[in-house]
Amino acid sequence: MNETSNKGRGTVLAAACVTMFFISSIALYSVVSKNLLAVYPDWSSALTWAFPVFQTVMAVTGIFAGRISDKIGPRNIVIAAAVCYGLGWFMCGTVTEPWQFYLWFSLVAAIGNGLGYNPALTTGQKWFIDKKGLASGITLAASTAGPAVLSPVLASLLIPALGIFGALKALGVIFLVTILGSALFLKAPEKGWLPEGYVAPAAGAHAGTFGDLTPGEMVRTPRFWVLIVTFAFAATAGTLLVGKVASIAAVQLFADPASAAAVALGGVVVSVNTCANLVGRLSFGQIIDKIGAYKSLLISLIVTIVALVIMSMSFTQVMFFVALALLGFSFGALLVIYPPLTGGAFGTSNLGVNYGIMFLGYAASTWISQPITAVLYHAEAGSAAYQQSFYGAIVIAAIAVVLTVYMMVSDGKKKTA
Repeated sequence: MNETSNKGRGTVLAAACVTMFFISSIALYSVVSKNLLAVYPDWSSALTWAFPVFQTVMAVTGIFAGRISDKIGPRNIVIAAAVCYGLGWFMCGTVTEPWQFYLWFSLVAAIGNGLGYNPALTTGQKWFIDKKGLASGITLAASTAGPAVLSPVLASLLIPALGIFGALKALGVIFLVTILGSALFLKAPEKGWLPEGYVAPAAGAHAGTFGDLTPGEMVRTPRFWVLIVTFAFAATAGTLLVGKVASIAAVQLFADPASAAAVALGGVVVSVNTCANLVGRLSFGQIIDKIGAYKSLLISLIVTIVALVIMSMSFTQVMFFVALALLGFSFGALLVIYPPLTGGAFGTSNLGVNYGIMFLGYAASTWISQPITAVLYHAEAGSAAYQQSFYGAIVIAAIAVVLTVYMMVSDGKKKTA
C-alpha cells in the first residue's frame, strides 16, 4: 500500500466493527445475573459486586492496551483479547461458587474486554484520520448493535434451549471464533501513511483548553478531577441499567418476576436500552459539533433526570419503555461526549491514554450504581422495590449537573480574562 492509498481501510474498519459488536456484550450482564440468581439465590451480593469489579479491571487494562497495541500491533492484542474473553465466558458456564465467577468473568473476561475494546476502536480511527467522527460513530454503533441483537438471542433462544450454563458456554465459543476471525484483518497503517488527499494539521493544532498535556500533566490539573467525578456521577444511571435492567423490568412489570414472560422480556428491555443508546451516540456526534461538548453534557444529564423520574413511577410497559429509551439515549450520548470533552480540555496528542484514564470515571460509576440498587432496594415494596434506588440516582445526576455548570462558567471566565 502506498503512502496515500485508501485501499483496504474499509476492510480494517469492518473487522474493527465485528470485534466491537461481540466484545461489547457486557450489556448482557443483567440477563445473565438474573438467570444465575434463579439457580443460586444466595449469590445476590456476589453478583452485585461482580459487575463493578469487571468494569474496573476492563478500564485499567484498557489504559495499557493502546500502548501495547502500538508495540505489537492490533492483530496480536485482539487475538489475546479473543482468547481471554471467549475463555472467560465459556468457563462461567462451569461455575459452582461465587469466587469462580469472579475469576472467569470479573477477571479473565474483563481483561479480554479491556485488551480488545480500545485497540479495535482506535485502529479504525487511525485509518480514517480524515473522517474520525465517521469511523468512531460506525465502530461505536457496532458496539451497541451487538448487545441489541444478542440479548433476545440469549434470553429467548439460548437460555430456554441450553439453560443458563449451556448458554454461557455457547457465548464463549461464539465470542472466541468471531473476535479471533476479525482480529486477522486488523492492522495499523504504516508509519507516515496519510489518506489520499488528506493534509496533516499544522503543529500546535492538537492543544486543548489547558494545553496539549501528557497523562502525568493531566492528572495534576484540578479540571481532570472535576471531569472524572462528573463522569462517574453522570454514568451512574446508565450503569445501574446495564447491571440491573432485566431485574428492574421483572419487578416493576410482573406480579411474578420469575415467570417465563418476565425472563423473555429481560432480553427485550436490554435490546431497547441498547438501541436507544445507539441513537444517542449517533445523534450527539452531530450535536456536539454544533453546540459544544459541555452544553451537550448538560442536555444529556437533564434527559437522564427526567427519565429517572418517569422510571420511578413506571408500573406499565408503556411508561417503562419510554423511560428506558430516554435513559439509553442519554447514556449513549455520554459515551460520545466524553472523548471530545477530554481532548478539548487536555489536547489530542495523548488522547488515547488520557481518555483511558478518564474512563476510570465510568468504571467508578459502577461502584456507585450497584450499591445503590443493593442498599436502597426494598423487596417488601413489591413493584416499587427499586423506587428509592431511582431517587438516589436522581440526586447523583443532579450533582453532575452542578459540576457541569461550574465548568461551563469557569471556562467562560477563562475566555473573557
